[in-house]
Amino acid sequence: MDSPPSTSSPTSRLPEWAEIDASIKVPVLFFVYAAVAWLVTATILGFIAAVQWVQPAFLADYAWTTHGRIVPMARNALIYGWGFNAAFAVLIWMSARLCRAISPKWGFTLVGAVFWNAGVKLGLLGIMIGHSTGHFLLEMPGYAAALLFVSYGIVGASVVVLFSRCREGNLFVSQWYGLAALFWFPWLFTIGQAAVVFGDIRGTGQAVASAWYGHNIYALFLAPIALGAIYYLLPKRLGRPIAGYTWASLGFWSFALFATFGGLAFLAGTPVPGWVQALGVSANFMMLVPLFIIGYNFLWTMFGGTAAGGSGPALRFIKFGAISFLAAGLLIKVFSAPQVYVTTQLTFVSEAMNYVHWYAFVTMSFIGVIYFLVPRLVGQPWPSGALVTAHYWSSVVGVAIVVVTLILAGWVQGSAINNVEAYPAFADIASQYSGYLVGTVLGLLTLIVGQLAFFVNVLIALYQACFGKPESEIETLFPQPAALEVNP
Repeated sequence: MDSPPSTSSPTSRLPEWAEIDASIKVPVLFFVYAAVAWLVTATILGFIAAVQWVQPAFLADYAWTTHGRIVPMARNALIYGWGFNAAFAVLIWMSARLCRAISPKWGFTLVGAVFWNAGVKLGLLGIMIGHSTGHFLLEMPGYAAALLFVSYGIVGASVVVLFSRCREGNLFVSQWYGLAALFWFPWLFTIGQAAVVFGDIRGTGQAVASAWYGHNIYALFLAPIALGAIYYLLPKRLGRPIAGYTWASLGFWSFALFATFGGLAFLAGTPVPGWVQALGVSANFMMLVPLFIIGYNFLWTMFGGTAAGGSGPALRFIKFGAISFLAAGLLIKVFSAPQVYVTTQLTFVSEAMNYVHWYAFVTMSFIGVIYFLVPRLVGQPWPSGALVTAHYWSSVVGVAIVVVTLILAGWVQGSAINNVEAYPAFADIASQYSGYLVGTVLGLLTLIVGQLAFFVNVLIALYQACFGKPESEIETLFPQPAALEVNP
């Protein structure tokens, strides 16, 4: 639905959807379970970190629960625990469907999944006991990073095998983003480890490399897979093709070019070379090109006419993720303006943008795909509609509260820092924004409620898949499955 017709041979038998799902069911469901467990863990750790902003003495009696360790643990659990597990599940399932390919050996993928999660646990344990490297999103010690690299290679190889068995004649836009992200990450991870952790780069060079890597984990891995998921599900759930599909290739290449350098804008106003700051700010403004194209693709598809059909939790989360991507792009342009970043730079605004990128866009998009794929893999609908509704509204309200309160706290914080005469002491500055951080704590508490509802629903669904009996044939549960899966 998001691409021109395929040119697969009419004489070769295409595998049935049930065959495709059976070949990837076990590793994908394992990734989903691990992802949701890590999402709950990361949100709870983020809540503890937010409480420590308001009450610094909270859990400060033990070294492994101090703020300096809780924050990187929360960040790494969210990105490498939730984000990567969910990305693997989405990428494998989406690739199998779009390639119309059967995975030959799901046990190979499962081994990679187990070792990836073991690496994340080992890395968080290393951070907890004080072995952190201290570099943004590279905090995990070397022994955990090595395990992550090897296990990623195993999982990545299984995706490559799916592409090599592709029965479709064209690559869809969803596959462009997913396949590019698959090869971008090992490149990023190798450069990050070699330059920042194990290399001899120090001083401003280290700051530049660290900012580049930290941003591109989002821009060149998580975001592309989330965008591919939206391109994949929107036309399915709305019943019409992507609007302006012919422009999608320009959106993809311009996104790949300009997103790469956007993270350098976070160094604006810091003691790094001026051309580095200018490159980052310019790249962020040039991101208007892919933002306009992708925005047209998404918004015109969602609101450009009467939908032929489409409802359910997957569509709600996917729509929220798509709109959040566009909102994040516009906010970055605002905060990259020199008149604005003189106030917002190095404040809570940066943390607010992390929540827009990681939670509002990536997380909500991945959750939408999970709500779509799990019933098709287990052959049953979601156990509780009430839990789905609670999850959606808790996520929307929680993210909104966290982002708004952090932006307000950051603006007040930056204004006070720039007014040295009125606020000569740090305690005076902190008193100005502490009230907004209480709102952030409440927002994260709301998010925890939603993620727990999601986790319970996933657990029940997996239990029913293992020990329950399918209610009916897949065609009865999901009407016209072929129409949902074919991209005419």
